[in-house]
Amino acid sequence: MFQGFFKRRKIKKYARSLPLVLKAQYGYKKYYTQAQVDSVIKRKRIGNHSSTDVIDNCYAYAMYCSPAEFKNIYDSAGESCDYIAMRSDVSDTLFNGVSDFSFATLLAESSNSALNSSGSFGGGDGGTDGGGGGGD
Repeated sequence: MFQGFFKRRKIKKYARSLPLVLKAQYGYKKYYTQAQVDSVIKRKRIGNHSSTDVIDNCYAYAMYCSPAEFKNIYDSAGESCDYIAMRSDVSDTLFNGVSDFSFATLLAESSNSALNSSGSFGGGDGGTDGGGGGGD
């Protein structure tokens, strides 16, 4: 029962806290590396920020890393995680099930939520922009 609540809360925290810092620190990219995502998680003190537990940060990797990077992360750790299923959880939580979100979408929503005094995330038109973003 509470597992779903905590999952949604973590997804929203990653969505609110990471995009602006990723962009400021590493430039605008379509995808970021595990090291870049871990660095921002530590900087923002999200979750178990004192370590880089791949299971704890799985939704952040699914949101900001490429499918190939995500696979490498979990293959190296000897863990099994489903990129598509995790992105589906993210899309259900943030974008009413619209699954083609990108970093540009997350960045726009993060900027919108920073302006929203209620602290809620979301609203809008489903969150798709059709764009895939900049460099690799």
